[in-house]
Amino acid sequence: MLVPLHICVGSIYGQSAGMLPQLLEKGSSIPIDRDQATWIASAPTLGACLASAISGTLSDVFGRMRVVRLSFFCMALGYAVMVAAESFMLIVVGRFLAGAGIGCNFPAFVYVSETAPPAYRGLFLSLNALMSSLGLVYIYSLGGYFPWVYAAGATCLMATAGLVLTFFLHDSPAWLVRNGKLEAAQKSLRRIEDNAANVEIKLKELQETAKNEPTTSFNLRIFIEPTVWKPFMQVLAMSVLQNIAGFYIVIYYTVQFMSEFHSTIGPLEVTVLIAVVRLVGISVASAWMRHAGRKFIGAFSGFSTAVVLLAIYAILKLGDRVKFLAENNWILIALFLLYVLTMTLGIFPMPWTMPYEMFPIKIRGMMCGVCFCAMHVVMFVSVKLYNVLLDNLELDGMILLFAAGAALFGVFSASMLVETHRRTLDEIEAVFAGRPIVTPPQKQKT
Repeated sequence: MLVPLHICVGSIYGQSAGMLPQLLEKGSSIPIDRDQATWIASAPTLGACLASAISGTLSDVFGRMRVVRLSFFCMALGYAVMVAAESFMLIVVGRFLAGAGIGCNFPAFVYVSETAPPAYRGLFLSLNALMSSLGLVYIYSLGGYFPWVYAAGATCLMATAGLVLTFFLHDSPAWLVRNGKLEAAQKSLRRIEDNAANVEIKLKELQETAKNEPTTSFNLRIFIEPTVWKPFMQVLAMSVLQNIAGFYIVIYYTVQFMSEFHSTIGPLEVTVLIAVVRLVGISVASAWMRHAGRKFIGAFSGFSTAVVLLAIYAILKLGDRVKFLAENNWILIALFLLYVLTMTLGIFPMPWTMPYEMFPIKIRGMMCGVCFCAMHVVMFVSVKLYNVLLDNLELDGMILLFAAGAALFGVFSASMLVETHRRTLDEIEAVFAGRPIVTPPQKQKT
């Protein structure tokens, strides 16, 4: 389920990189201008924002798996509309619907957070970013070298296949217990636990948790609890700094952005290289998150990205004056690929994976939806302002802005971020609530 879901998510994020240059060409079957291009690029973030606002509540009421099915359906429908589109507006509608699918995808990882052992939770959650990166490689290659409509049709088929797959899966045991579906919860647990005794023990634990944390509707009183507003503000801060560091500007406008470097290497070839480097980076990050703390990962990614961006800025300023740099333009491209790698090690995955670990179970689905809604608003503003930033700051000014965002991400991670690595969900909740962490004597070391 996770593989097709997040390959589709990655393809939606990266689709505009290959699509927009084709639509902006003279003689395009659907001609667009620069402003329309920003609407096509940013439309999925609006769809994701609106869907995220309600999908968390829907997942708490109707179950994680039903909302994942809705995610696949919206993606398939959105790509089908794009394949049939004959106007700019229909492309925007299709991208909006596909983005709504992104907004409904996170219950798949709420499921993971509710079932995975603490030692492996970070690794499993990082599959989100890994599969999305694979989706970027796929869409940059197929959508860049072939007409964009071919890639849209292939992704529509992939989303449809994923929708069919979900009907063979059980829902989250935690959600099933909280909603009184004990028989279904036992069936789901049998697929997770290795023996019947563990199934009964886990079932009793889930019943006890559900008794202590009954289902609660969202209201202002809930939001002002420290176990809710503190993790929300941490996620929001990471998202703002992630976008200031330029991650989604580069993803959505890769071909156009790379053409600003005037490299001897073609922008499309560099775009595919970026997708491959991002995939490698996420593979490393997935393993890294299994062994390293989130504070260290965020600090390393932020500070190293800032250093690389400052090196890029220096070359942009000195390139024409230093003969060696002028004759070896590949150095600038190599540094940019290194920037993508260092970003992908922490700045990219952390805001998307940590919400699944941070919130109490009674409102986890709802608050993940609120978080992702806010994050997509930030992303929409960032992507929509691309032309404004480029026209006013120019390329070197944007690089400095990205460096500042990356450095601040590192500072925030090192000083203010709450550590979740190797902590149970109850221990994480205790940190935000200001309670001492009590480790049971029988707790296994991991």
